[in-house]
Amino acid sequence: MMKSFLRTVLVQNRAEAADRSFQEDLPVNPLSMILFTLRAQNAAAITTGNLSTLAAMITSLGVVFRGQDVIRGSLTDLAYLMACVTGMVPWGVRSTAADDAFISVTFPLCLGRRPFNTDECFPATRRGDLILDCTIDVAITQFDTPVLQIETVELLDAKPGAFMKATTLSHTMASTGQDSVRLPIGNPLLGALLFATTVPTISARTSTWEQMRVKVDNVEYGYAKTNWDTVHGELVRRIRNDMAFLSSHTHQYDGSSGGTAVSSAEVGIGLADASYGYLDFDPDSSGEWAIDTAGRADVVIQRDSGVADAGRVIPVELVRVQAPAA
Repeated sequence: MMKSFLRTVLVQNRAEAADRSFQEDLPVNPLSMILFTLRAQNAAAITTGNLSTLAAMITSLGVVFRGQDVIRGSLTDLAYLMACVTGMVPWGVRSTAADDAFISVTFPLCLGRRPFNTDECFPATRRGDLILDCTIDVAITQFDTPVLQIETVELLDAKPGAFMKATTLSHTMASTGQDSVRLPIGNPLLGALLFATTVPTISARTSTWEQMRVKVDNVEYGYAKTNWDTVHGELVRRIRNDMAFLSSHTHQYDGSSGGTAVSSAEVGIGLADASYGYLDFDPDSSGEWAIDTAGRADVVIQRDSGVADAGRVIPVELVRVQAPAA
């Protein structure tokens, strides 16, 4: 049987002049993906690292069903999460690195592990039940005049059996040594994105998540012991080093100075950050390795570190859709 999708525009080129939060009603048909595009202009000639701050304009982005978060995180966190789980990475265009040059980047937000999957997307809803909730911070010194484009992809007549849920848990490690972060229970757990405030440097190897183990009902499960360096490396493996999301950028210089680099402006899109790692319980995207948390009393990440600071976790759950009553 032939399948049908519907691509529509939710927000068309809306300039955002001030910090604010807003909500938009999402479509009522089964929803596979939201494409969140940020457009802006360079506030000055871009130098190394400035481009990575574009996503920081969106401090919180959520898909909310009847008041409950289905997806929630900063745009940067969600970009890494989507790259790890779905393989969909941000990409865009910039004309030059000069002052006032235009830039646009599209960030995919999927409701299943793969876009256009009729078995895994958010089911049909009534108007007003499913909304997009966004908080924007326009006070980013590197860019002027942020403009939003938001598009949606609906899968007509799809009857999904599940959808993906990913919401942010913030946790402050009160002390050095061992600390535990409790994960949600009830749904299969596919993985967890980790954010570290402190990461290894040239002078110190300490990290927010220095060593970790996962415990289910106080019994080690899957990750009996792992290190931050390796977990970060696993994230790189998931998003693949050849993807533009991680590393595809170049540097330019003024050749008139005898080959001496006078500008190190980034030309491509890069958001690579040593602050992210990924605990993977769905390495082959089959769901067969996921943690079955139904009926469990406790699922935790236990960390051991020489630093006390803040961390974030975004657990990735697979929520089964109950068939409607006859």
